[in-house]
Amino acid sequence: MLFPTDSFFTRILYTLLPFMALITGFYSLLIWLAVAVTEDYIVESYLNLEAEAFQGKHAQVGRAAPMPNAIYLKGYWSTDPTLPLVALNLPPGHHELAKGDVHVLVSAVGGESALLVLLLDESKLSQTEGYRTQIFGLLCAVAGLILILGAILAIAIARAIAQPVSQLAAEVADAVPGPVRFSGFDRQDEIGTLSRTLSSLVTQQHSTLQREKAFTRHVSHELRTPLSILNNCLAILRLPGCNAEKSARSLLRMEAALAGMKMTIELFLSLAREPRQLPHEAIDLAAVVAEQIEKYQLLYPHAAGARVFAGAPTITLANEAIARSVVQNLLGNAVQHGAGKIRVVLTEQHLVILNNRVDQLASPGFGFGLEIVSRACTHAGWRLETRRTLHTFRAHVRFT
Repeated sequence: MLFPTDSFFTRILYTLLPFMALITGFYSLLIWLAVAVTEDYIVESYLNLEAEAFQGKHAQVGRAAPMPNAIYLKGYWSTDPTLPLVALNLPPGHHELAKGDVHVLVSAVGGESALLVLLLDESKLSQTEGYRTQIFGLLCAVAGLILILGAILAIAIARAIAQPVSQLAAEVADAVPGPVRFSGFDRQDEIGTLSRTLSSLVTQQHSTLQREKAFTRHVSHELRTPLSILNNCLAILRLPGCNAEKSARSLLRMEAALAGMKMTIELFLSLAREPRQLPHEAIDLAAVVAEQIEKYQLLYPHAAGARVFAGAPTITLANEAIARSVVQNLLGNAVQHGAGKIRVVLTEQHLVILNNRVDQLASPGFGFGLEIVSRACTHAGWRLETRRTLHTFRAHVRFT
């Protein structure tokens, strides 16, 4: 397990804090090395200048030229018996002895077989050498201060990074039903992508839940009527004095009820799916309307003469179950809940079904049925408009 925590904020903090410590340690070491290298460069440059100055004097007066001599600097010939043992037999060049505190320059001098040896005690040259411990402590204190400031900065950065994620989580938890648009939706970074994905997902879940609730509610409502018809027809068929005409009529009603149940189930299964997932095909709506009118004319004599067409036969691209259900429900409502006068107008742009309702002012019709038709029209890309007056009810479906 890479991170022993499930907190996004803590994970970011676990990443930033070691990084800050590593950067602080690296720069502290770099500063320390820079100081040491700079001191060595200054000392070597100083020794080179002293050697050049001595060689200039030696060229003038020979061995009488005075050797460099100071508290921190001593000059010797390589053959001098007083030369310290640590500097014996060193080749020409710069050397560091005694853990870097003593610098030695061995240089050839023109006209001399012996070599010039310059010894510089850095602890006596630089006043900072006596404060090495204090400087190191100060450097550690500065590094500690940088670590503290870095930790504060890391916490602020971690909070700034985690805050949009935490806000999204809170908004998702408190999301209300319906289309949602979470914070960060318009951002073009990963947070925006996450916000748009969550918004789409929650909207789809709410839509699915609403379709599921509507499916349950509508099935229990719409299947109750054909089941009642089947029960009534069976009761009529069981009567001892049921004649052939009543039997035929009951069988016809039973067939119509079963066909209606089949159509209702297909419709609800279609409505339970996403609109973009529904198969579409070319449907002759004129033939569908004629078929439904003919069916209802057999069951309800007052539906005779309800067929009025304007324009050419209508061919539209839609889901067959939805298209048939829209026509069947609207015409069924007009036949069953109307007052005996029905008018149907079909063109390439719209379908209008008009029925008289003088005797049905208190009719409980046009309830769940119209809600189902409205949902079906939305799935098909159509638009349903209804209008009630004192004497009529008008259903208008626009195909475009």
